[in-house]
Amino acid sequence: MRKVNKILVPIDFSEASARALKYALSLAEETRSELVALHVIEKTEDSDFFMSSVAVLEGSPFPVNEFPAIPVDVLLQERSLDLWNFIGRTVEASNQVKITKRIKMGSLLKAMTATIQEEDIDLVVLELRKRSFPVLGTLKLIKMIRSLPCPVLLDPVAHPRYEPRKPLLWFQPAAGKTTA
Repeated sequence: MRKVNKILVPIDFSEASARALKYALSLAEETRSELVALHVIEKTEDSDFFMSSVAVLEGSPFPVNEFPAIPVDVLLQERSLDLWNFIGRTVEASNQVKITKRIKMGSLLKAMTATIQEEDIDLVVLELRKRSFPVLGTLKLIKMIRSLPCPVLLDPVAHPRYEPRKPLLWFQPAAGKTTA
């Protein structure tokens, strides 16, 4: 197994993602790795986030109510601040691990895959809560995770000190999907 240099942890501001962040942080300390915290702004319903940055012109063929109320640049700034504050509340001030914060728009799978490739991620740490992926069944979720181009550590057991321990599930990428 190759050395872990960068660990990706997706953040949705839930208690589960706080636990995953703490666990990933403890792994990063043990392996002297960097941590990449990723928050993905997913499209809701059929509205197009990118169209919200276009000025609505008189006589526009698009109904105004199809666009989100918040412009994209403001949404990105707000979520960046939310991510910064979430990490600040979750991580101890004495932490020595380098944490890179990333915000992306789109589907979670595509954003994670792109970040894994852009940042040369070696490991993804996920803590799933009951409603993390309500549309996906267990088999589809496993298939989605296996499609990622690096190993995934799934659902570490809760521990008060968040010390590294055995994962509940460990997924290796499918043959030919490694990033190295």
